[in-house]
Amino acid sequence: PAIMRVAKHAAEANKTLALNLAAPFIMQFFKDPLVAALPYCDIVFGNETEAKEFATQFKLSDSSAAAVAQHIAGLPKKTSRPRICCITQGSTATVVSVGGQKPQSFPVKPIKQSLIVDTNGAGDAFVGGFFAKFVRGAALSECVETGHETAGLIIQQSGCKLPANMA
Repeated sequence: PAIMRVAKHAAEANKTLALNLAAPFIMQFFKDPLVAALPYCDIVFGNETEAKEFATQFKLSDSSAAAVAQHIAGLPKKTSRPRICCITQGSTATVVSVGGQKPQSFPVKPIKQSLIVDTNGAGDAFVGGFFAKFVRGAALSECVETGHETAGLIIQQSGCKLPANMA
């Protein structure tokens, strides 16, 4: 009920609403609330594991990140803005579909394996970096690049925190 109240308010007030698929169990156990909320969502984030589970639960024939991003981005909406769907894939390219169009692929800058300390929080860091540019009206490519950079910083730390020289 809470997300639907926020979703309807966002639509009525012409505010951007974003949703993170968050975890595979969301699609498994909260499919109906997800289906109810998606028409209000302007941006949907997920990772490759969540995308595969989405494909399974929604019986999509193609479970690739690109196909799921395109499917989610093309679902019906309550507002006129085209939906953006970003699916991250760790060190593999992030795929983004806008309004159900063919997904764009954004490569991730490699980080030496020896520098990776903890991947917890990488997805949240990606979303934070993405939004830091999105709210300023940056191009989609810049939003994704900043998301990658932010996630790259986080995975080089123990815990989800900025490096000491940036805190």
